[in-house]
Amino acid sequence: MRFGDLRKLAPVGMLTGLTILTCVVVIGQHRSNSHHQTSVGTQGTATLTATLVDPEKKAQQKAATVEVKVGGIELIDPAKVNEKPNPGQGHLHYQVDDGPVIATTTTKLSFHGLTRGEHKIVVMLAGNDHNPLGPQQTLSVKVP
Repeated sequence: MRFGDLRKLAPVGMLTGLTILTCVVVIGQHRSNSHHQTSVGTQGTATLTATLVDPEKKAQQKAATVEVKVGGIELIDPAKVNEKPNPGQGHLHYQVDDGPVIATTTTKLSFHGLTRGEHKIVVMLAGNDHNPLGPQQTLSVKVP
C-alpha cells in the first residue's frame, strides 16, 4: 500500500483500540537502525526521528507508543489548507502492519490491543496532499 492512497486513510476518531498521545519525525541522507530507534535523513530541511517509548514494558501490555521528533517543517492539519501542498508544511502518517493509515499532526501515538507476535509500525512525513515528503521509518515490536 502506498501512503498516498487516500482510500485507506482513516480519521483517528474513527479507529477503535487506539489512544492518541503525541509523536516526532526526521528526514536526511543518513539512516541508522536499532531495535528501539530509527533515524532517516535526506537532503533538505525537514527531519524525522521515531522512537518506541518503553518498548519492553509496553509490549507486555500488548501496546506500543511511538514518539516522533520533526524539524524544519510545520506540522499542520491538511484539512485546514484544503489538502493543498505547501512547502514547509506537512503531517505524519502512522500504520501498524497492514492496518489503516492514521494521518495526524500528533507526535506521540499509542497503539493498544496488539496481538501476540511481531508488528511493524511505519511512520512517514507527508505533505498536505498526503504524498510522502521523504523516507519512511519502520519500528519493530514483538508482543509476547
